[in-house]
Amino acid sequence: MLDKLTGKPVHYYIQLIAMMGIAAGLPFSKIPLSIGTMLLGLNVILLWDWKNVLKSWFSNKWLWLLLGYLVLEAISFFWSENKHEAWDMLRREIPLYAIPLCIVAIPLKSFNHYKWVAIAFLSAVFLFSFINIGTYFHWWGNKVYDDIRSLSLFISHLRFAMMIVLSIVFCAAWWIRKFPYRWISLLLAAWFLFYINVSQIGMGFLTLSGVVFTMFYFKVKSIQLIWLKRVFILSFGGLVLFVCVFLYVKLQPIAHKIELNSEDYGSRTPNGNLYGFDAPKNMNWENGYPVYYFVSDEELDSEWSKVSKINYRDGTDSKGNPIRNILWRYMTSKGLRKDSVDFQKMTKEDIRNVERGFASLEMAKGGISAQLYRMRGQLNDSEDPNGKSLLEKVESLKAGLTIIKEHPICGVGVGDLEKSFQGAYQKNQTKLTIENQHLTHNQYFTTWISAGIGCFIVFISLWFIQFATALKINAFEWTGFLVITMLSFLVEDTLQTQTGIAFVGFFFAFFITGKSLLYPPSRKN
Repeated sequence: MLDKLTGKPVHYYIQLIAMMGIAAGLPFSKIPLSIGTMLLGLNVILLWDWKNVLKSWFSNKWLWLLLGYLVLEAISFFWSENKHEAWDMLRREIPLYAIPLCIVAIPLKSFNHYKWVAIAFLSAVFLFSFINIGTYFHWWGNKVYDDIRSLSLFISHLRFAMMIVLSIVFCAAWWIRKFPYRWISLLLAAWFLFYINVSQIGMGFLTLSGVVFTMFYFKVKSIQLIWLKRVFILSFGGLVLFVCVFLYVKLQPIAHKIELNSEDYGSRTPNGNLYGFDAPKNMNWENGYPVYYFVSDEELDSEWSKVSKINYRDGTDSKGNPIRNILWRYMTSKGLRKDSVDFQKMTKEDIRNVERGFASLEMAKGGISAQLYRMRGQLNDSEDPNGKSLLEKVESLKAGLTIIKEHPICGVGVGDLEKSFQGAYQKNQTKLTIENQHLTHNQYFTTWISAGIGCFIVFISLWFIQFATALKINAFEWTGFLVITMLSFLVEDTLQTQTGIAFVGFFFAFFITGKSLLYPPSRKN
């Protein structure tokens, strides 16, 4: 309509602006996502060219697979007991099909315009990651963090980790395609890798690993010389083996570095005060050392008051934990006795770490070291899964499998997910508290549970057929996006949040409509 009135491609440029707005809004807020989605829909309506729009929709096989999944999920509404929750879930998923429908209706026609959208996304991810890092390291402001997950100030840390890794994929493509200013892509990639390490988010490490394997596949595929290809494969295989051995060693229980000796009980500090000891059978360990062993509460109280404003007896760290217990564990992790003499070996940075709630020197190091330390602690202390993300996911997965066994064909209905999980947790006699009893943390199983095996088959077909197609046509960026998305589905209910839905829906449409421009047969990727 507007094209006819003005004689210019107004609708096309509205489409481009809306897509750039959504791309830039993804790492920031739900508001620009909603505005961008509404603008896309309004643009299609004002275009009023339903003949060509319907032709575009009916000719796109990917769109049919997506709509097939959504239709099967919507049908489960009829056997859902909780109609209100079912409707609310279907309403939340509107962007998952609305965004692709609108983008397929008016696809971008220029390779450069796809670049503009990608640059808008890259710029926004960099900007908000910089704000996150600057706030965390107190380059500005004085925000106190009670958890590393709070590093992501604007959206879920899990979704932001996915966007960070996709940004690395775009940076790699920038370098591979030899676009101008390639050095910028290296700087951005280095920054994003730094962010992943600081954020300590398992989702980031997992999806980044998948992307690294994707890069390896495309690199090997591009090598023509057989001997060089073999050398590259062997080298990469050796690197993978080294990483696996490293992870295996790091996740093993830490051997006790000292033996508990009955003769130590009743001993005194250099100042003549009696040490406190816990019974050997009740002893907790930190980094191979016993925690409540050689403890002089009186001396620590006196020394702590000289270096910190937090009360030793009843004060708490920034995470709300008793500061006294955190101090004991931190000093233990350094192999120190808890007395005035060894307290002098604590640096100002150590004191700051205790105040911030780091119970171990390893945790204070941050990055992948802290993540592995946390995982090792969870794997070797599985009695209580609460507060341990890995063990909580295992419990959630068990609950999901219980439901699938009871409702394998039709599922429980899209509206009865929470109710069915409550029953499954009770049946499994889980140790998880009510607030930690979530869905299965696996989008594939959640799809099966909500709408049955037919919907599950269509859902996995949508993604695996895309993956096979992307590999076949050497679509590096598309493959990277699919790897990130499919791996996220393994460990999270990605499509249960608006940001996750918008991210998946937008880039799904971005790549299926741009396939011929981004990956023409003559273009090498």
